[in-house]
Amino acid sequence: MKRALCLFATAVIAACSAGETSAPSLPHAPVEVFPGQAPPTPFTRAYGLTESPDGSVRVFAREQNDLTNLYELRRQPDGSWSEPQELDFPRRNKLTNPSFSFADGMLYYASDVDILERGQRDANIWRVALTEEGWGTPEHLPASINTGADELNPAMDRAGRLYFTSNGYDSIGGHDIFEAALDAETGEWQVTAMPDGINSAKAEAHLAVTPDGNRLFFYSHRNPKLGVVDIWTIARGEDGQWGKPENLGAPVNTPGIDFGPGMSGDGQILFFSRDGVLMEVALDSALEGVGTLEPDS
Repeated sequence: MKRALCLFATAVIAACSAGETSAPSLPHAPVEVFPGQAPPTPFTRAYGLTESPDGSVRVFAREQNDLTNLYELRRQPDGSWSEPQELDFPRRNKLTNPSFSFADGMLYYASDVDILERGQRDANIWRVALTEEGWGTPEHLPASINTGADELNPAMDRAGRLYFTSNGYDSIGGHDIFEAALDAETGEWQVTAMPDGINSAKAEAHLAVTPDGNRLFFYSHRNPKLGVVDIWTIARGEDGQWGKPENLGAPVNTPGIDFGPGMSGDGQILFFSRDGVLMEVALDSALEGVGTLEPDS
């Protein structure tokens, strides 16, 4: 007799028959990740929730006035999640923009700790391995990624393509999106600008990418928009070329502040922040509003 194995993404009760696996239902409307918690203030917002590819760990960023910290949650044997615990990685004032890589399973993030030993106050991209004991030793990415300016918002797809934002490369706005590929022979990253029409004169930030690398999410102040800031998306076509950015629209974006997208480990759920409250919604539902906002004339 075959023994059925049921995996749950949340603490739910489901029946499963022999030889079948029952998956939890996905949230088809945005719901709070931590329901019932007191609402955050403008100085204690949470954002950037990300989940490891195996679904065992979640990490998010939370502001505390001038500081920003990273917090982890571990999946428990019953399918529930542990209470958030602060992560102690190198930093000056800020640890931010966490994102698990779909290529190597490591956690990529940004820190303002000085890596050039010259007293600089910019942010750089770091990564750290998830181990059975907890976490490995954090390491910053090389100079072929990190410059003397701000490098932030890392996201890596299954093919190992790294997406990030910077104001230190040839940008047209305050912070623009760049794509990078690692040269296996030299160990150096080859950084390229995104195609025309993706970056704007306004800042782009808070990146998330689907595992296959065919859809990227970010927040922007650009128009058309529903709120103060909205989440946008771009899709990669069958020819490998990026299309034009599109506002996600409802049900993700609202008249409020919607930002900080992130992905579940299986790529089926989009996490985001609504006025500083962590939310989750099925990716298919999140994409239903794409193209519903008329572009500015």
